[in-house]
Amino acid sequence: MRGARANKKSYSQTMARKPIKKKKHPPRPPTEPFEILAARGRWSRSDTRNLIVVIIAALLIRIVFYLLNKENNPLFDYPIMDGKYHHEWAKEIVAGNFWGNEVFFRAPLYPYLLAFIYKISGSSIGFAIFIQHLIGVVSASLVYLLARRLFLPAVALLAGLIAATYWPFLYFEADLLIVTLIVMLDLVALLALVLAIQRTSNRRHLLFVVAGLAIGLSATARPSVLIFLPVLPLAIILADPRRGWIRQSLLVFAAAAIVILPVLVRNYAVGRDLVPIASQGGVNFYIGNNPESDGRTAIVPGTRWDWWGGYQDAIQIAETDAGRSLKPSEVSNYYLRKGLGFVFSSPDQSIPLLGKKFLLFWAGGERSNNKYIYFFWHQTGMGGVPLPGFWLVAPLGLFGTILLWRHRRNKPEVWILYLFVLSYMAGVIAFFVNARFRLPIIPVLIIFAAYGVFYLVELWRRNRGDAWKSLGLLAVCLLAINLDFVRFQENRINEDALSHYTLGNAYLNKGDTENAIREYEEARSIHARYPKQGYLLVARNVEYNLGRLYWSDNKCEKAVARLVAVGGSDQYAVLTLEMLADCYIKLEQYENAIRAYRTILKGVPTHRKAVFGAANVYRLSGHPEGAEELLRTLISKSPGQDAEAHFELGLTLVQLGRSEEAVEDFLIAAKSPALSGRSYLRLADLYLDAGDKINALDYYKRAAEVSPDDTEIRDRIESLENEK
Repeated sequence: MRGARANKKSYSQTMARKPIKKKKHPPRPPTEPFEILAARGRWSRSDTRNLIVVIIAALLIRIVFYLLNKENNPLFDYPIMDGKYHHEWAKEIVAGNFWGNEVFFRAPLYPYLLAFIYKISGSSIGFAIFIQHLIGVVSASLVYLLARRLFLPAVALLAGLIAATYWPFLYFEADLLIVTLIVMLDLVALLALVLAIQRTSNRRHLLFVVAGLAIGLSATARPSVLIFLPVLPLAIILADPRRGWIRQSLLVFAAAAIVILPVLVRNYAVGRDLVPIASQGGVNFYIGNNPESDGRTAIVPGTRWDWWGGYQDAIQIAETDAGRSLKPSEVSNYYLRKGLGFVFSSPDQSIPLLGKKFLLFWAGGERSNNKYIYFFWHQTGMGGVPLPGFWLVAPLGLFGTILLWRHRRNKPEVWILYLFVLSYMAGVIAFFVNARFRLPIIPVLIIFAAYGVFYLVELWRRNRGDAWKSLGLLAVCLLAINLDFVRFQENRINEDALSHYTLGNAYLNKGDTENAIREYEEARSIHARYPKQGYLLVARNVEYNLGRLYWSDNKCEKAVARLVAVGGSDQYAVLTLEMLADCYIKLEQYENAIRAYRTILKGVPTHRKAVFGAANVYRLSGHPEGAEELLRTLISKSPGQDAEAHFELGLTLVQLGRSEEAVEDFLIAAKSPALSGRSYLRLADLYLDAGDKINALDYYKRAAEVSPDDTEIRDRIESLENEK
């Protein structure tokens, strides 16, 4: 019995030690749309095909756009505002001023890249734009790769195709602006961070370094991306809480610092001023945070509206207030303090302004601060092509973001994208808002938008009731984003007088005066029908340019109609009065001509052109005594020295019948090489009229020495010699 018990015990113990084999069940098929769409899998041939499709689509549409833009848009190779600033900076670098002479006001990466492109292309703007389109193709490919790390190939393909055809990407690639480069660099950083989070090998640390280098490069193009760095550790913790977030964050920070450090050293070496990248930060902060700010207009209150005028005025205001010259960092700090002072001292104004900028950031309209986007998009010939824009991508992106939120634990990498969008948005609305400043978050919205579309499709297949609820959410997102178009005016291209003015400038620069006149007149006509405050900034320029063009074409009646509206008291006012006087003379309106010249002389009594012009009008109108008065006043400033004034006085004295007095003035004028020929000829005529043929012949010969090819003078000499 003992043995039996022992055996029994041994058997039970043996059985207890054996693992119980569980039945193998096949994996549960995914049931929710997220589970279907988030199945990533390995890279496959279909992924390669998809990527090629994205590249081809992005390249083809950009080639078509490039050709149409070059053909239809006079601003294709005529950069203005910020584009002109970058163009001139790049040309200065190519010309040999590589290091520059001042602390960088703007981040330098893009102008130096542009200078490299100019160096290899002979400063071709067209070639630079084509290179930017190629960068856009790379960005569309990166969108596919980033989306593929999160979702199925179909979702990534849709995201890549949206990025390839997103029309604001194409639009900004065609201008000499920084944002195209920034979008690509930020995508490299985001892709590297997501890959680093997903991988377990030691190579993941290299990916954090790549992300840091990309962020550093992006910051040297525009420092806005640096606001992502403080939240990056949180993003890493939320995305992968089990691994060393401190080391990973430090790798990113160190790599970014390696890129930024040479810029800081250069700034200090050139300007003895500690400016890490650029000195415009404080100025830009004040632009977006002052009592007069509208949240989007990039003008410091009290400064001129043009780029260089505003830049110089902003510095002068700061230095006048400080009572001394300021370094660039001190100017920046001055405006930063002013902006912060407004934020904290006037919360009743600053908080609503911040809310307004938040709404502008998410508004469906593409707001410009360089040139009106919709007008020039249509100008390229692509305006009628139905391509995705913010009006579509933003609501779909928000829709996808909301749907993905409850699955964030199953896909923790999305924290990188969430916090990038939130931090970048905060960085933009802290300053001021326009379409290109929000462009770097668009790739993330595109990925979420593609996810939202496929989520809705999958949900519709499985549960129509839930699908209708999701459609309701999408409708709310569409309404929230696109309600902006009810009051948004920049998309009404038929009302855009300012853009016609810009076109007029472009045609004028190209020497196409006929089209320049047409565009300026169209600007005036549109403003008459749709008056807007912004046009008043350029109204005077329009009148001046039109007047000058009509004047140069001898269309004096039209010129007068435009020039009388110029007004002002600057150099353009003087030039306007000169053209007006000339037109009045041609129209034989001598009193008006005298009045125009007298207006000039009232401001500048010794204005030579006005004195001589008025003297000529007095002589033409039969009042040479008025000319004598003006000329003697001018001569009294430097007796015997002003040859031109003495010549004009000689003409006046002859008309007054005082030829003997005129001789002395012509002799003084003859001392000037520029006037000697004409003076000798006048003297010869005077002596001939007086019957003194000997002196007349002498002065004709002197005139012939100055103008040996003048056949009329030779004939007179020959005639006088024959009379001998």
